[in-house]
Amino acid sequence: MDERDIRTQVERARGGDAEAFGALFRGFQEDVDRLCRRLLASKEEAGDAGSEAFLRARRALEAYDLDRPFRPWLLAIVAHHCVDRLRRRSREARLFEPEEAGARVADAGPSPLQGVLQTEQSRRLRAAVEHLPDRYRVPTVLRYFADLDYETIAELLGVSRAQVATLLFRARRRLREGLSEGGTRT
Repeated sequence: MDERDIRTQVERARGGDAEAFGALFRGFQEDVDRLCRRLLASKEEAGDAGSEAFLRARRALEAYDLDRPFRPWLLAIVAHHCVDRLRRRSREARLFEPEEAGARVADAGPSPLQGVLQTEQSRRLRAAVEHLPDRYRVPTVLRYFADLDYETIAELLGVSRAQVATLLFRARRRLREGLSEGGTRT
């Protein structure tokens, strides 16, 4: 769906056209589901989060600026919702647990062997990202999988731009170390 089609669907959805919002939902559901899975590291929770995030987007549709790209706006809503869930999960863990508890795959390339190697590297990277602690996984997913800029990430997480840069630097270092050891240890 190109930006002109998206704009048309948004305008119709603002007017109460459920079919138009359904078209937006179908057009971006894969992106939303992927972002939720990567941020929450749980397929079950990601499904619920994606649905709730779309409901939030529908309520916020009137505030959407038609001159801006729709996908980053939607993914920022999704990311914000997932970050809220992570915070709530962290609070609940502190309350209920004992104190001791603490990209799409690239094209195949010129040969089938390179395709297999790229798929394996991508799988290892996704696994390594999923094993990062929340404080590193969340900004990494927002930056590299949702393509959000440092300012947006800082706003979503309630930290400074410099803290985002530091978190991403440390996450990349952990990923390099974990991947160079041949595992997903982070």
